Amino acid sequence: MNNKEHTFEVKDTKPVSVKSKYATDTRNVLRQPNPPLPPFTKGGRGRLMLFALCSLLLLGCASVKEYTEPKEPSEGQIVLFLKGTEKPSTNITFELTAVKIMADDGTYKDIVSDPIRVNSITIAGRQLLLSEKYLPEGNYKKLQLAVKEASIKRKDRTATLALPAEGIVLDIDLTIKRDQSAPLFLNWNADASVEDVYLFRPVFSITGQVPELGSLLVYVTNENSNNVSVINRQTGDVVATILVGKKPRGVAAGTLRERPRIYVSNSGSDSISVIDPTLNKIDVEIPIRFGKQPEGIAAARVSANKELIFVTNYGSDNVSVIDAATYQEMEKINVGRGPIAVAVDPPAETQSRARFLSFEDINLLRDYGDRFFNVYVANRNSREVSVIKMDRRESRAVEVINLSVEWSPLTITVDSQRGKIYVGNYDYDGLSVIDVLQIIRGNTAGAVSSITNVGTSVVGILADPDLDRIYLLREITGEILIIRPFGEALIPQRPTMVMSPVIDRIPVGNSPRSLVLDPEGRTIYVVNRGSNTVSVINKTTKRREKVIPVGKKPYGIAMFPF
Repeated sequence: MNNKEHTFEVKDTKPVSVKSKYATDTRNVLRQPNPPLPPFTKGGRGRLMLFALCSLLLLGCASVKEYTEPKEPSEGQIVLFLKGTEKPSTNITFELTAVKIMADDGTYKDIVSDPIRVNSITIAGRQLLLSEKYLPEGNYKKLQLAVKEASIKRKDRTATLALPAEGIVLDIDLTIKRDQSAPLFLNWNADASVEDVYLFRPVFSITGQVPELGSLLVYVTNENSNNVSVINRQTGDVVATILVGKKPRGVAAGTLRERPRIYVSNSGSDSISVIDPTLNKIDVEIPIRFGKQPEGIAAARVSANKELIFVTNYGSDNVSVIDAATYQEMEKINVGRGPIAVAVDPPAETQSRARFLSFEDINLLRDYGDRFFNVYVANRNSREVSVIKMDRRESRAVEVINLSVEWSPLTITVDSQRGKIYVGNYDYDGLSVIDVLQIIRGNTAGAVSSITNVGTSVVGILADPDLDRIYLLREITGEILIIRPFGEALIPQRPTMVMSPVIDRIPVGNSPRSLVLDPEGRTIYVVNRGSNTVSVINKTTKRREKVIPVGKKPYGIAMFPF
């Protein structure tokens, strides 16, 4: 990239030499001037010099010890699930008080220590997340389950079940690898778990992670678990977990069928984890050198075989551009304050099929898209959306336009069928609407309008042209608002819509954070940050069909659009 061709600042592009902090400390000490030593006497100055000399020696010894001290054993992560049979005929309840896992050397480690009450009817066909625990890498051979009490309900009577004297021990074959997650799935057959009428002897089948078809998978980032939950859309179960960087937040699916990838932004470790969906393993970890606290992430198809990754760096007010083929950070683009969400124009051929635009508008979008595409960044702390104009042929930014919106823009999405960008403003009850066609024509002053009376705390937006709807996810009320976009004749020169556009509401979980619509356009998946779950919503019936447990403080969600 030739930095002289445009005005965007690129820093730290020279190769970085990584040095030990101990070498740095030594260099700094050696460069300090050596002052004259005071005479060694029995007076105060002598005692002071002796104290200083001893301190220096002690500090030096401590540094050497720290440098040569052996590292802690490498660790990976175990994630333990329990699932009941679909339609059990037996109503059994038991209290699981602890679970221990045995390593090859015979030592046991606790992986569940808080009591969990389990009922066969309640978990019928559902998963429970029992534990997420870091363990030293190695092989593990047994699970030991401690059960305090068990009971069975027959008609209107409840009877206490006897517990096996030898306890409950399950044979497993689990390998924990460094910096990887190993899920373990226990399937409980309640109907086969009672012997001799009143003896509770639970029957479990045990499976590990198996390869899945990538097009059927949903990826959810869990910020406080440092992992990604992988959900099979057909079964509605978590089928894998992937250990990534620290505090994973944003997640995006790649756009290339020939080389599909999932991209995860790790806010706590300033990196991007690249997941190979064919193996559900980390392909590479990309350090972010041009920014801090990566948050939002999006992938854009630049050509038939080229893809760019755009990452909003919340802590440094810029966007990193990464080449998905080389995994190199190409440039840094300065935007507004607190960039938190990002969206990109779809491929030009998608815009050419817009149902709500005139032929003139479609031709304008197609001509523009042949050479350029836009990246849209919601800047939470400056009430702006930055529109980055990218040159498709040269894969570089040529212009940045900042458009004023309302308070705390937190989420953004593209409605390619209408040529609109929708921006959710967390602290304002209006949805900002940006007209892409006006931006292309250079009319930035008239590009922004708003739809009011949609409520505050909007954290997610989906455009659904099939049903002519927009879905707004509200955090505080824990619900999806369904609104109908107004026709073109109603929005233009009027900056504000007065009437309420809300036509329905769908309750979801606690403190929802993000949502996504499946490629078939039938099901909405909602991440509930406050309840550590994902709600599965049938958009036609507007009802919740399933609740899926994931990791701690889930944040982002993505799936492949094909």
